[in-house]
Amino acid sequence: MDPIQSSTALAAAGGAAPSKNSFSALSSEDFFGLLITQLTNQDPFEPTGNEELFNQIASIREIELSTALTESLETLTSQQRFGAASSLIGRFVTGVSGSDGMPHSGIVTGVRFDAKGEAVLQLGDGTEMALADVTTIEAAESAAESLIGTKVFGVDRRDPSDVRAVEGIVTSARTDERGETVVELDTGEDIRFRDVLGTVPDQL
Repeated sequence: MDPIQSSTALAAAGGAAPSKNSFSALSSEDFFGLLITQLTNQDPFEPTGNEELFNQIASIREIELSTALTESLETLTSQQRFGAASSLIGRFVTGVSGSDGMPHSGIVTGVRFDAKGEAVLQLGDGTEMALADVTTIEAAESAAESLIGTKVFGVDRRDPSDVRAVEGIVTSARTDERGETVVELDTGEDIRFRDVLGTVPDQL
């Protein structure tokens, strides 16, 4: 097929020859359409050879397989990312808070994905932290036990009608009947570990 016939075939199949930027967006059906148009408009005195025809069909098949593989890998990657982020729920993480860029820590209570598909961890104190900004991960029980002997403060939110500030020295850590990590204070009160907001420096 000469250049004039090729241009005619492309125009008949898609209205115009595809540009370099739009070529990659063509589907296998588009290529089959172009192939059929090419065969229909080929020079009868110089028809397309069988080997060339088979090569073109093989190329179309490779495009289909490549597209299917790419889609499968994207789906698998998305599932793995979601699974990795979800497995952090209930864990104590430390990293950089996206809201102020300062070091932060807390128990992961939820996960969401932003417009770019990046995982963002939601912490018990209401702040958020990008999964990529997490520097350490540990079990909530271990992190709570490390506070024994330390004075902490927080806000008890277990009863929405009676939200109150709590402060005291941590004497022990336990898991309640709901599976929540709770720290006992020297004041006789207790507070969920995820409601602890910080520690109080020793007064000299």
